[in-house]
Amino acid sequence: MRLPFSKKWLGLALAVLVIAVPLALRAKSAGDGKPVEMVTLARQAIRPTILASGTLAYRTEVALTAEVTAKVKEILVAEGDDVKAGQLLLRLDPESYRNAIEREQASLRQNGIGIERQTVALELRRKQFDRTSKLFEARMIDQSRYDEDRNQLQLAEVELKSSREALTRANTVLADAREQLGKTEVRAPLAGRVVALPIKVGETAIPSTMSFAGAQLMTIADTSTIQAELKVDEGDIAKISTGQSVDLFAAAYPQQALKGRVEKVALAPTVENQARAYKVTVTLASTDGLKLRSGMSCRAEIYLGDGKLRLAAPVEAVISEDKDGKTTRRYLVLVRDGKADKVEVQLGLSDDKWQEIVKGAKAGDSLVSGPGRTLRELKQGERLSQQTAEDKQASKPKGEAT
Repeated sequence: MRLPFSKKWLGLALAVLVIAVPLALRAKSAGDGKPVEMVTLARQAIRPTILASGTLAYRTEVALTAEVTAKVKEILVAEGDDVKAGQLLLRLDPESYRNAIEREQASLRQNGIGIERQTVALELRRKQFDRTSKLFEARMIDQSRYDEDRNQLQLAEVELKSSREALTRANTVLADAREQLGKTEVRAPLAGRVVALPIKVGETAIPSTMSFAGAQLMTIADTSTIQAELKVDEGDIAKISTGQSVDLFAAAYPQQALKGRVEKVALAPTVENQARAYKVTVTLASTDGLKLRSGMSCRAEIYLGDGKLRLAAPVEAVISEDKDGKTTRRYLVLVRDGKADKVEVQLGLSDDKWQEIVKGAKAGDSLVSGPGRTLRELKQGERLSQQTAEDKQASKPKGEAT
């Protein structure tokens, strides 16, 4: 008869345990405070960066184009050859330009003969007018005869003057023809190396800057120095200035950072597919042992800060709140006497890890850095405790790997 009574009390005891244990644990948890991740506010090295892409280019590179139209008669260098300034590189067929010189020389001689003839005629007209003047003074001829001889003298003077101007013009045309002949010999404008030679003997060179066949003869560059030409979005260009440090990664060496500095920032943008970007030129400190080529693609990290130590908090510890739709305020949750103290702060520079705190907190302050959801839900004055490994494991979503 006592056995059923024992089962009854055992069932009641189990029910009490089921209800009491969670309540006791919750009370203990409430007494210890909400578990959070805490860090100490300290000075950190902040180096914000802007990512950009571009291409490598030799610092000094000249694309030679033809200045006259003619067939290529002879090429005296090969791609990869080193050349000196003034060295003859290529000859175009000069025959048509030599013929032009001979034609202009004949025209020049003809003008000279014409001037001699008009000089003799002018002298004759002058003597004839002198006789006419004496006869007119003696009233032996009328006014019309006098005016006619005077006009003939003036006309002869004008014709001689015109012939002399024609002679000057012929000399100019001849000089131009000789200059055109000189342009059939292409010489190196600087010392360097032939890095491109797209034209061949027998092809026709044409004077053009467009990408037509025959427009480009060859490219010469000083291969001892190379630079990067980056495209920076218009939204970031205001942050770029000369002298900033750059880590450059060439396509051929994606894991090796090449050190450089910003040398020039373009004032005018380039527009591609309605997107605006500005060219930023970066000089490289050293490329020893690296086989870099002009036109090679590259990516870059442009450092905006100087890397000095600044008072900083983890970026995930900063809370942003939009008050009135126009202004956004930033906060940190500090830990004071074991309780949450939400304080407004003024921010400075930031990078992927750290956010500079300019005003509102000081070095040594303890602050809450996570978990993110808990951080956003904390209330002013709420009790806090340091999160343990068990708390972290319990806060993970179900099914997440440990």
